Amino acid sequence: MLFYFPLIGFSQDGPFHFNFNNIQREFYLHIPNNLPLNSPIVYVLHGWGGNGGQIMSSTAFNILSDQNNFAVCYPTALIDGDNGNSGLNSWNCSGMSDVNFIHALNDSLQIQYQFDEDRIFATGFSYGGDMSFHLARCQSSNIFDAIAPLAGTIFDYMNICSPSTNISVLVLHGTNDNVINYNGGNFPNYGPYMSAPNIVNEWVSHNSCSLDTSYSLLDVNNDNNITDVTKYQNNNTGDKVWFYKINNGLHAWFDVAPWGNDDFWASEEIWNFFNQVGVNATSLNEQEDLSEKNISRIINTIGKNVQFPSDNLLFHIYDDGSVEKRIIIE
Repeated sequence: MLFYFPLIGFSQDGPFHFNFNNIQREFYLHIPNNLPLNSPIVYVLHGWGGNGGQIMSSTAFNILSDQNNFAVCYPTALIDGDNGNSGLNSWNCSGMSDVNFIHALNDSLQIQYQFDEDRIFATGFSYGGDMSFHLARCQSSNIFDAIAPLAGTIFDYMNICSPSTNISVLVLHGTNDNVINYNGGNFPNYGPYMSAPNIVNEWVSHNSCSLDTSYSLLDVNNDNNITDVTKYQNNNTGDKVWFYKINNGLHAWFDVAPWGNDDFWASEEIWNFFNQVGVNATSLNEQEDLSEKNISRIINTIGKNVQFPSDNLLFHIYDDGSVEKRIIIE
């Protein structure tokens, strides 16, 4: 297995190439300046007909990477990698070839950069979301610690694997998705697929999670299209299942201004989820002993000061510099 990098080095993000099974595979890689050893890495998987460079640009994960000290890798699928005949890049979700490719790519990057083996994550859009599910269900060595598919699903033909280990999962899906129906369906030439709620229920059961909290995001753009958030957690293991139901949301990577007109930036919510994986946090509804620190101020999700608690998501900022997300339910 060989890497081929541009002579100008890592100041650019690619494309780079990796020889796997005698096929030159493409990927993009962003490494923040002075990235510490033992940092996380996020794999971002493009949709049908896309490529690593395209989803690198459209998701803007590089910005979050620089701000939060994690690496981000954008592999590219092969043309008709799913044994179709479209002539477009597509992931193999019915076999192990792309699972093995991404595992091998990760192994080689680990040798070079020594990422934290307990903080390896995958997200993806559409067919890349399907591939994220496929990675989680087919991994036998627990490489990936969490996945966050957006507008993806689990097709019947993907049932060559079933999950053998617990893994935290964030599912994001628009109820008006006109490509992968929120309520499930049958995709031409690919067959039946699961609904978003059924996928969430399957992972909640697999991870032995219970309901932790639920709330709605602020309607930032005042379009009355509300995003409902439901969070489940296994309080013994810390495994999480989060569900973002975007009411009237379409088949898109959700963005706030200036990139889009949605109520949240999907990339940021996904990173916030990944950043909490492995943390055995208590329920957001549980009260903690705050006797040794005092609240400096309380702000809402858009940074405005709040004078009185409410049943919306709030951020408590303490005089020792710590910040806690809280929901107080009367």
